[in-house]
Amino acid sequence: MKRIALAIFVLGLAAALPASADEWSKTYNLTGKPDLRIDTSDANIRVTTWDQNTIEAKVITSRYKIGEGGIRVEEHQNGDSVEIEVRYPHHNFTVEWGQHKVDIVIQMPREGRVNLRTGDGKIDLAGLKGDMDLHSGDGSENLDGVDGKLRASTGDGHITASGRFDALELKTGDGHVDVRAASGSSLVTGWRLETGDGNVSLEVPGDLAADVDLHTSDGHIDLDMPVSTEGKLRENEVRGKVNGGGSLLTIRTGDGSIHLRKS
Repeated sequence: MKRIALAIFVLGLAAALPASADEWSKTYNLTGKPDLRIDTSDANIRVTTWDQNTIEAKVITSRYKIGEGGIRVEEHQNGDSVEIEVRYPHHNFTVEWGQHKVDIVIQMPREGRVNLRTGDGKIDLAGLKGDMDLHSGDGSENLDGVDGKLRASTGDGHITASGRFDALELKTGDGHVDVRAASGSSLVTGWRLETGDGNVSLEVPGDLAADVDLHTSDGHIDLDMPVSTEGKLRENEVRGKVNGGGSLLTIRTGDGSIHLRKS
């Protein structure tokens, strides 16, 4: 009887455990610039670009199956607009055994618009030109070789970004912010970099024109480019102009230092 009971328990445990791995994929044909939206409760998102006029999307899981009782993938295409939602299953009984992981992997044209949302996971984006709106509840964000308007936020994690920017708004609750702005970047609508706890490092072209407003509650400010200051000088606050001034560049950190330098 003990052996029978043990066998039943093992079979029941195996049924309760998620599948070891699974994959979903789909290709979307486009006629113009893509408008991609991804929304997930708990997954990493990685987006790279290519010269094809299609979006190729994959969902790769570890310790979960895709489909009934597992990861749900809901997708819709309307012209050049593609929406993908990835959701975890809700179980009354789960067994934590091994690493549960979901990755959303995208290849898309080099120019377009993206709106990426994950409740818990990192976001990697490379080589895209256009409008970018990214948010993670808990995870780092790495943006490499991008071009255009970037808005990115995370509740907990670092943000690193490199590329040419027209608009830039980066915010993390806890983590460093590291930005390298390439030649041709401009403050069309103003830039804002903010972290609750961490250092902020910004490298800009030497000819970038801006009004600067830098403040740290607990840290120091390093300037590696000429800034015409205004008002009373303070160790943790700098207000002034770079190259005659322009739109506003704001940097804030609650606990950390600020480094502003030219490339």
